Amino acid sequence: MRKHRVVIIVAISLLIGLIAYLCATLDYFSIKKITVKNNKIVKISEIKDYANYSLGENIFRFNKKKLQEKINKDIYIRNANIKKIYPNTIEIAVEEANDICYFEVGKDKIFVDSDFKIVKNKDRIDYSKIVKIVGANENLLKISNLKSDEKFYEFLYNLYSHKILEQLTEINVVNSNDVTMVTKNEIKVFFGDLNDSEKKSNNISKILKEISTKSINTKILDTKDPQKPFLIKENPEQTE
Repeated sequence: MRKHRVVIIVAISLLIGLIAYLCATLDYFSIKKITVKNNKIVKISEIKDYANYSLGENIFRFNKKKLQEKINKDIYIRNANIKKIYPNTIEIAVEEANDICYFEVGKDKIFVDSDFKIVKNKDRIDYSKIVKIVGANENLLKISNLKSDEKFYEFLYNLYSHKILEQLTEINVVNSNDVTMVTKNEIKVFFGDLNDSEKKSNNISKILKEISTKSINTKILDTKDPQKPFLIKENPEQTE
């Protein structure tokens, strides 16, 4: 009985070894197709170019992490999710970078994405969807992520998290003690300095929502004092 058990174990081991060998060598498991999903800015052909080296490679030996790291270096891509589809297909689902604002230093345009990474001179940009920052410090050119500038990062993060950035066309920070903004419906917002940016951003968010829902006719919103924000109506019967 014991001898039979040993024979069975050896046979099973040999069978597993044979299957593993066939999986690693048969052309049936060679990568023949690469598919791409969720891309809007980056062309399918460009993403496939990153992965073409894998064509013909055995799908069991294929290193997903290596390709992911390669694609993630693209300035237009935030993340790539690589999936093996047996027997011979690689699927690449990309999440493209979401730019939230840009500023100019000399001839350079500097872009900040939703992870607050800083990238120079992108050319596939819909400027109608992102905010222009006027007067940004040229020292920002020396960093790769806005989080290195704690004060400015906190300021932009609060505007972004309160969904204010998407309502703006311009932010003027020439004087960091007297920051102003312009909304898409041409309301000028007086922000003051960069202190209390969370409270001020919360105030702006609430007031802009009120302006929209109540159809308040105004072109000026002052939130310099986070405790006493106010807007000036076009019909100057009262100030709120």
